Amino acid sequence: MTGVLRDAIYAVRKAQLRFERRRLDYGRETRDRADRLAAVLPASAAELRAYEREYDDLEWFHERYADRVDAIHEAGVATDTTHWRDGVTLYVVCRALEVETAVETGILFGSFDAHILAAMAENGGGTLHSLDLPGGPPGPFEYGHLIPDRCRDRWELHLGDAREVLPELLATVGPVDLFLHDSDHRLPHMRFEYETALPRISPGGVLASHDVRLSELFDQFTAEHGLPARTVCDTGIAGVPPWESPD
Repeated sequence: MTGVLRDAIYAVRKAQLRFERRRLDYGRETRDRADRLAAVLPASAAELRAYEREYDDLEWFHERYADRVDAIHEAGVATDTTHWRDGVTLYVVCRALEVETAVETGILFGSFDAHILAAMAENGGGTLHSLDLPGGPPGPFEYGHLIPDRCRDRWELHLGDAREVLPELLATVGPVDLFLHDSDHRLPHMRFEYETALPRISPGGVLASHDVRLSELFDQFTAEHGLPARTVCDTGIAGVPPWESPD
């Protein structure tokens, strides 16, 4: 398959997802978040709901985050770039697992980075390694714009092509408690990241992926490897059982 054809298929899937979102009940999925996550995490739904409430009351985070979101909106950037529903999911996961080491691909304004780092701040420890291509997001912003200053000392930015940088990064920082794919969502690249990351995820850790409704790959991959998985809004969360240990 040529690159041009892959790009065309990806563009069609994005358009289909925009249409599908009109009929998906994201409100219900958000309300059911704790029950869905409890099926793949070593935590009860009650514990996960407690972390949701904790997030709602996290004043130090919301004040700074809202200010930085406002700056993005004032610059004319679409509101859906902040992914707040999926950010809460990642916050809850990181709190429940007490994530120490996380790796993410695809940063943009840093909405997911901010939520993961906020959870680490509440955990009292942890480091997030974020990888993206050289450049930055649209507008007068740098990667990670949404990350509050209080969290930035836990964040390490890596620039480069994931196919070149990711294997060495994972080998250097691993084992990791959370791997999040949010970069190129075309199928060959997604599979590359999943296959590269899975052996480096700690037993009991999580393989997460954003925009999983663009294709069936996340469901197929997790089924192939026997990983219990659930989707909440646009984010797939798969638990890595103890038998999946790093090489």
